[in-house]
Amino acid sequence: MADIKVYGVSPSSFTRTARLACHEKGIDYELVPTFPGQMGALNPFQKIPAIAHGDMTLFESTAILRYLDRTFPGPKLWPQESRQAALCDQWVSAVNDSLVNSALRFLAHHFSFLPVPQEMADMYLAKAREVVPVFDRQLGRTRYLVGDSATAADLFLAPIVYNFPAIPGLKEIGEAAPNLTRWMRDMSGRPSMKATEPEPIAAVAA
Repeated sequence: MADIKVYGVSPSSFTRTARLACHEKGIDYELVPTFPGQMGALNPFQKIPAIAHGDMTLFESTAILRYLDRTFPGPKLWPQESRQAALCDQWVSAVNDSLVNSALRFLAHHFSFLPVPQEMADMYLAKAREVVPVFDRQLGRTRYLVGDSATAADLFLAPIVYNFPAIPGLKEIGEAAPNLTRWMRDMSGRPSMKATEPEPIAAVAA
């Protein structure tokens, strides 16, 4: 029997982040296919993912990863040293704010998950052109977002960047970011990334 249940769908960036964390820490889990709006009591905001562990249910991806890191043995997703841990929190927040509100929103519009006027989608893409180079510069200084080892910050970033090659506009932004490209190549070789390879997002949008 799986240690936990993860409620979400495989193409979802945040669902994949939760699954990546499970694989990185060696946690046995069951993915329960659940779409936004179908979460019932698991999440009053009806977003994915959520997890169940015994009688504990939890939503919001950062809280989920913190819980997994504190509850289960295995490699730490947050560094132990306080300054490095703070940097990890900083980059997790940067992904969840700046990148989600630009690149991920443009992605969602592209696949008709976020029906907004084209001018709004163009604004998301323009913001992504400003935001992505910030991550690229950081990855020119360090192998991963926070030093020489992958942390929770990388697990939030990877599922979003993974989709760049499939989306005109984001594809060109990614190709213009050599450090991000090198980092994504490294991340793609990790067993956790291979184990969570999603079905094509276009199939879900169809």
